[in-house]
Amino acid sequence: MRCTQALTRLGLLLLGVVLAGCAWKGGGLPDDSPATQALRQQILVETLGQIGRPYRYGGGDGAGFDCSGLALHVYADVGIQLPRTAAKQMKVGRSIRASDARPGDLQFFRINGGHHVVVDIGNGRGVHAPAPGRTVEIARIDSDWWQKRRLKTVRVLP
Repeated sequence: MRCTQALTRLGLLLLGVVLAGCAWKGGGLPDDSPATQALRQQILVETLGQIGRPYRYGGGDGAGFDCSGLALHVYADVGIQLPRTAAKQMKVGRSIRASDARPGDLQFFRINGGHHVVVDIGNGRGVHAPAPGRTVEIARIDSDWWQKRRLKTVRVLP
């Protein structure tokens, strides 16, 4: 079982490297410095590496994540500190249009009366920790279901 999980995570990391090359239309990010591009790449790989981990309320480590704990973890991995809750994370960085989101940007939604954060991975997708009994997964955040619940998109990276 552990071997299968390790192979799955390795496959997802490789997928992340491929997606990173395809995630931005036009191929380049003319307004991102090389350092910011490297941070985006690290965040993308770390985020994809958490897929399949269990949801755990208040979790922020490899034992499990809630949505804000996942964002906190992947940003801490690149040396950026975020607040603990999605509501507070939404106030960090600068607001951008959802259509301008890039991998590593944070997308915020209102779900069941609370704030929910998703780490954007590009092409209308994001990684999030959805709910108890489920695992960290990729979601189509450009779908109507998500769009109706969108609150804000935030760029934390320079």
